[in-house]
Amino acid sequence: MRRVALDLLLVDPQPFFCQSLGDALASQPNLRVVGWTGDEVEAERLASTLSPDVVLSELDLRRGSGLGVIRRLADRCPVVVLTRAHEGDVLLDAVAAGAAGCLSHDLPVKELAAQIASAARGRFVIHQGRLHETLKRASALRGERIPTAPGLPQLTAREQEVLGLVARGLDNRAIAHRLYLSPQTVRTHVGNILRKLGVHTRADAARVALSEGQGAPGMAALHIRGPSWGEG
Repeated sequence: MRRVALDLLLVDPQPFFCQSLGDALASQPNLRVVGWTGDEVEAERLASTLSPDVVLSELDLRRGSGLGVIRRLADRCPVVVLTRAHEGDVLLDAVAAGAAGCLSHDLPVKELAAQIASAARGRFVIHQGRLHETLKRASALRGERIPTAPGLPQLTAREQEVLGLVARGLDNRAIAHRLYLSPQTVRTHVGNILRKLGVHTRADAARVALSEGQGAPGMAALHIRGPSWGEG
């Protein structure tokens, strides 16, 4: 008896990659790509319309991020990260968001198809042959993360993370790349941070962050330059 095909939704910023991956997966038995997009909000709309069994999502999207896709869809269907980065570099963020797995582009199509089927059955999927290396990278990255500051309870955990990167001198685009967010989302976070802290510039916000122990050791807030919050 022929098994029912698994319906897949692909979320990736590169249309050519989506088309190529869709064609490759179509050659595998019992898999069917029902749609693709490079946009977080559009992914939610397509998921509502198409009801995929599994979603494969990159983290760095044209608008929004794969983490947003996971948070929007994880309670409806498994969302597996399929990333160009090393799995260990994104694993912790993916798991925290609720991903059903974390895979890289290095997988052969046949193995990727097998992992998709496992995710559809409710298993967390990760490349077993690279598991030790992936966990080592994830552990090393964890030591570089910016801790939240208990003295800033008015800020959300994400806003504290953005503030810590502002204090390290990163602009909105660099922060967006680091946190797998769109520059517009980071711009919104920075605006909210300034409002909640009652300050007017990024430099003022950085001074607050440094006073709470965030930012790089030895960094002076006077080194933070640029517009108050609207730069790219």
